[in-house]
Amino acid sequence: MAKPIVLFIELKIASKSKYVCEIAEKLFQNNITLSIFAEAKSAVQIDNLLWTWKQDSFIPHQIYNGSSAGDSPVLICDSADNLSSTQALVLFDPLPMKALTNFNLIIDFAEIYHADKKVQSRQRFKEMRDSSNFDIHFTHLGALLSKKSIDLNGVI
Repeated sequence: MAKPIVLFIELKIASKSKYVCEIAEKLFQNNITLSIFAEAKSAVQIDNLLWTWKQDSFIPHQIYNGSSAGDSPVLICDSADNLSSTQALVLFDPLPMKALTNFNLIIDFAEIYHADKKVQSRQRFKEMRDSSNFDIHFTHLGALLSKKSIDLNGVI
């Protein structure tokens, strides 16, 4: 099996919730199943935002607690134990590396707008790079969203 692809997306402003919605829409449009990991409070915020963030968009999703059917193409998970088996994972909040290996594509954020978050992002990037278990890339949100189509083998 190929190494999971990790895209670190640079965020210059604190609008991660909106960007997660944009990424979810892009992956959904490309028929890529997706889990979004967010701690409980953030999971509810993302759930609500996916319903309202864009009037002309519908992204079928549900908060997945490990016991529901989980048949939606976009699942919001608030526990590492409840991560569903989807093709892609968007990290609204960080997870330990061992929780990431079952996904083809992982999207994480380099939050350069905040000093502490920037340090934490760099640490996660370094840990993933040093593990040699991931195919890591750094990109900008626009580069990902501007792609006409996303193929998990040629996402970069």
